[in-house]
Amino acid sequence: MRVLPNLNKELRGAKVIVTGASGFIGLNLVRVLSALGAQITVIDRMQPSERLPNVQFEWADLRHLDKVYEADYLIHLAAITNAGFAERYPLDTFEVNVLGTVNLLNHVRVNKRVLFPSTALVYKASSTPINEEAETDLSSVYALSKNVGEQVVKFHCQRMEVPHTIVRFFNIFGPGQLPMYIVPQVLSQIRENHHVEIRNGSVMRDLLFVEDCIDAVLKLSITPTAENSEFNIGSGHIVSISDVAKAAVEASGFDDVEITDLEEFIQFSPTAIIADIDKVQSTIDWSPKTNLRQGLKRMWDAMGNGKASGD
Repeated sequence: MRVLPNLNKELRGAKVIVTGASGFIGLNLVRVLSALGAQITVIDRMQPSERLPNVQFEWADLRHLDKVYEADYLIHLAAITNAGFAERYPLDTFEVNVLGTVNLLNHVRVNKRVLFPSTALVYKASSTPINEEAETDLSSVYALSKNVGEQVVKFHCQRMEVPHTIVRFFNIFGPGQLPMYIVPQVLSQIRENHHVEIRNGSVMRDLLFVEDCIDAVLKLSITPTAENSEFNIGSGHIVSISDVAKAAVEASGFDDVEITDLEEFIQFSPTAIIADIDKVQSTIDWSPKTNLRQGLKRMWDAMGNGKASGD
């Protein structure tokens, strides 16, 4: 029988370094860590938008650290994560995603675990579930930078004699996500224009609500059997962007929203990708709790919109 670690017991009072805490996933993660009573040091170039208990902020560029930090856990979220930006600015992307990771690991002393978020975009496109050993496709700058980041983490953790855990995020969504990403982009168009324009509705994605993502990340961070391994973090369900747009319109409660599909070819973007989550589910007590429709409604409500459909 599996003995499952307890988040409250393991993380209360634990010293946790979080990079990238001003970002969408990072801020949500720090909120949960703060509520659990962890002692958090945020290393970032931007201060998180909320003041939370037990959180100390240190301004720093990971490429130019000048002191050594110590912690029980390091969760390294800081990265350039937009694939389109990465293609336009490859040098910046490799400086942040690779050299920033190298320099950070040269300036930390970690006692228990390093957790590194990578991306599902390292995998070759597939409309059937992809496990952690699936064929890769590193033809995009972003995917390559995160793949190299994975190797950097494995190398340094072996040198430091500290375990690592790598998580490959599929499409994470939720309140507070930047409008450059597909779900908030669609919801913003509904609110502002009553018209949605999508680049290619046939593209298929696996969407996971941010709270479910954080739950998986923290449980993996403290689970001994997750040491020195990689895990897919997704919902295990696939949906087209057209269906995401339709579900978003339904969540808004409006019935007069037109959807236009430009049917563009999107370079360096897989046509379909879906997570096989058997490994993470066999390692920790976890399953997604918020489905797409519920998540969209929560995002719509969080945007301060008056009209929304019921559950």
